[in-house]
Amino acid sequence: MKDFWKFIKSSGIFFVGTVMTKLISFLLLPLYTSYISPDDYGAYDLGLTYIMFFCSVLYFDIWSGIMRFMYDYTGNERKKPISSGIGIFLCSTLMYTITMLVIAPHLNLQYPFLLGLYGVLMNCQTLAGYIARGYEKNVLYTAAGIVGSFVTILFNILLLVGLKMDYSALIIASCVGFLVNILIIVIGLKEPHVFSLRSFDFQIFKDMFVFSLPLCVNSVAYWFLTSYNRVVIDAELGAAVNGFYAIAGRFGSMITLFTTCFQMAWQELSFSKTARNDNLEEFYSVAINNFIKCMGAGLAILIPVIYIIYPFMVNESYGVGKELIPLYLFGTILSTISSFLGNAFTAIKKNNLLFWTMVIGSVSNVVCIHLLIGVVGMQASNISLAVGFFMSCLARVLIFGKHVKLDLDYKGIAILLGTIVLVSIAYHSELLWANALALCFAMLVFVFLFRDLLKQIFAGLKTIKNRKC
Repeated sequence: MKDFWKFIKSSGIFFVGTVMTKLISFLLLPLYTSYISPDDYGAYDLGLTYIMFFCSVLYFDIWSGIMRFMYDYTGNERKKPISSGIGIFLCSTLMYTITMLVIAPHLNLQYPFLLGLYGVLMNCQTLAGYIARGYEKNVLYTAAGIVGSFVTILFNILLLVGLKMDYSALIIASCVGFLVNILIIVIGLKEPHVFSLRSFDFQIFKDMFVFSLPLCVNSVAYWFLTSYNRVVIDAELGAAVNGFYAIAGRFGSMITLFTTCFQMAWQELSFSKTARNDNLEEFYSVAINNFIKCMGAGLAILIPVIYIIYPFMVNESYGVGKELIPLYLFGTILSTISSFLGNAFTAIKKNNLLFWTMVIGSVSNVVCIHLLIGVVGMQASNISLAVGFFMSCLARVLIFGKHVKLDLDYKGIAILLGTIVLVSIAYHSELLWANALALCFAMLVFVFLFRDLLKQIFAGLKTIKNRKC
């Protein structure tokens, strides 16, 4: 129970910094869809897709390696993995710059310099954030996220509405937000000489590179599982259709926003728990079961909610994208479960096994998208995404179970799948009353599945209240 309350506390901090600010950005969808055409939004989304690929290949997910190695040191010694990891980061940035100069001209990108800068600043922000979390300065991480997000939103409004700029406004605003976020964390850390040649350790440099290399390969495979479909859609169906798909992705990002806070808290807790080797079988079984049930129940609630709010959130020129949402959200849920399981592999230092599980999912996705794109059109991407992540999840559960025994709640999973099917049928019926009933039913299922946990939470809150009295 102690771990549970620590998890809730960390999740709450990350919720404020990650979700609340991004929620405000999500509420600006009417602005984006009113001032940016589907073709332009599709071009913007495709540009970011290429940037994410280059970053996945070249940066090795080194920030995860730095934070993981920081848990193996205390005091001033923590600067050794930081300096060693930043050495890898600088080499990656050099390779990224050369890659952009050589390859970008052949991709027909409208704003290659801005997109290249976006990638560098995004990675610098991620690096700074992971170092702050490694020092357990989660409040600083949260504050930087809040201020950076608000700055991004303000610049979006200024550039789109005030200066009537095209989609380049979204890139510029994000870059400014990244820069503000970085400055706040660097100033707020108050750790002199976090990076210095004196703290550089070549052995840690090598160990961290070996540790992070599988994460890099895994990230590349992840790109083929999550982003490759956008390239296929743009090539086969056009930029406008990719724009519709990108807007559906905005709704999918709402799931990842809410899960990110849990993922971050889970990452820290699992790293420290595994370091102590403390009752791992029960810990991972309970955590994974609760996460799967929470995500599944959340999806069942979210689907009818989106049906109700979609006309108010999205300009009618993007109306076609509405039909994509339920299946897209299902694939997104499977992706969050896969990521959650992936953090468990990282915690037990089995990153080398992550690659094969992601390859299984990536191959499944690539094969499905090419087989189905000419048959079912836009939905081909959603179907292939769901199939790919299901295969990845299945592989991870089977392989992880060989190292740490898992006891999954198959009955609860079956209930959730049935609920998701029912609310999806209500969604596609396009009847308001049917979606209202589906929402009520989904909420009842959530309460039923978490009845024991809710009792514990209320009992804990009651105990805290009695102590204060």
